[in-house]
Amino acid sequence: MRIIYCSQAMKDSDFNNFVKNANWDINPSNQNFHLRLIRALASQGPITAVTLRPFSIGLFDERLLSEAISKDEDIIFKYSSDKATRFYQLFQRGLSLRKQISREIKDSKEEVVFVVDALKYSLAKAAIKVALKYRIKIFAVITDNPRLLSGVSKTYIKTVESLFRHYDGFLTLTLKLNDYANRFKKPNYTFAGLAESTSPSKIKITKPYFFFGGALYERYGVMNLINAFKKVKTDYQLLIAGHGPLIEAIEVMAKEDSRIRYLGLLSKEDLISYQCSAVCNINPRPFDQKLDDYSVPSKVLEYLSVGVPLISTMNGALHKQFCGEAIWIKDGGEDELRKAMELFLLFNPEDIKKKALLAKEKVLSIYGLEIQGRAIYDFIAVNNSSSSN
Repeated sequence: MRIIYCSQAMKDSDFNNFVKNANWDINPSNQNFHLRLIRALASQGPITAVTLRPFSIGLFDERLLSEAISKDEDIIFKYSSDKATRFYQLFQRGLSLRKQISREIKDSKEEVVFVVDALKYSLAKAAIKVALKYRIKIFAVITDNPRLLSGVSKTYIKTVESLFRHYDGFLTLTLKLNDYANRFKKPNYTFAGLAESTSPSKIKITKPYFFFGGALYERYGVMNLINAFKKVKTDYQLLIAGHGPLIEAIEVMAKEDSRIRYLGLLSKEDLISYQCSAVCNINPRPFDQKLDDYSVPSKVLEYLSVGVPLISTMNGALHKQFCGEAIWIKDGGEDELRKAMELFLLFNPEDIKKKALLAKEKVLSIYGLEIQGRAIYDFIAVNNSSSSN
C-alpha cells in the first residue's frame, strides 16, 4: 500500500529555503505537524507527499512556482506548480492538481490510498475528485475546527465542511473534532499529536533561561508571559522566538529589561536547540474551553519530548495523561505565570531535570513517530481493505 499524502508540508531544508526568500514570515505550525505525520507514516511503508506550497500574491517577487521533486529518505516530495494570480487559483489550480495526483496513481505499482489535509480546500477537493474517479479511499486529517480559526471567511468554512461527506475516514486530534467533522460516522482514529525524538546542536548561551517559541500574538499569552517575568526576581533570562504583530513591542520591552531577548524567527533545528538548552520551556496560551474541545497545543508535546521542565496552561486531554509531568496553571493570567516561574525556581534543579527526562520517555512511548505511525498506518490499511461505501 502506497500512501499519497496531500498537504502543504515540505522537506525541512526545502521549507527553510522557501521561507528565507519570502517577503513575509510563514507560520511553520502547519508544516511541522504534517511533516511529522508524513514521517510517522513513512516509518511503516512507502509514501509520496503531494505538496501545494503556501503561495499568494506578493509572497515572492516571482509569480510562478514550478513543479519539483525532492527526496527525504523513504519519502518522495512532489511539489505542485502554482501561480500567484487570482484567475489561476480560482479556475486553473484545481485542474492542475488533479492532473498531478492522477499521474501519481498511474505511475504507482502498488495499491494507493489518499491522506489529505482537509483544511486546505483546493488540495482536498482535487484529491477527492481523483479518488472518486479511480475508486480510491481517502482519509481526512482534521487538526482544527475552521469555525474557530481567526481570519477565515464564512465561505471558506462552508466549502471545507461541504467536503466532509466525501471522506472514507478521519484522523482527528480530539473526539469533539471527530464529532464535528465525521457526520456520517465513518471510521475514525483520534490522537492528540506526535512527539519526535531530537538530536539538537549546542547553542552559545551561558546564562540559564526560560524559553517560549511560537506565534507572537497577544491572544496566545505572550504579553502576559513577558509582564509576569518582569516581576520575577531572578538573574535568569527570558528568550522569545517566533513571528507575529508583537515583535516591535517585545523588542521595546527587551530594551527596558536586559534579561529579555528576542531571537527572531528560528529554523526548526535552531528552535529545538533552544528548547533543549532551556532551564524551562513555557506554554502561556490562555485556556479557552472551546479551543480545548477542538484543538491540542502541539507545543506541549514538543516541549515534553525534549526532556526539559515545562510550565503550561491547562489542556484537558494532555493534563489527564501528563498531570505530574509539568507545572500546570489554570488560565494563563499574568499572576499565575509569575507564581509558576517563582515555584519553578524553588525546586531542586537536579530533581526537576530527572522528572523532565522521565516525562520525555513517557511522551515518546505514547506519541512517538513510529508508535503512532504504526497505529495510524494500521487504521488506514484495515479501512482501505474494507468494501467501498
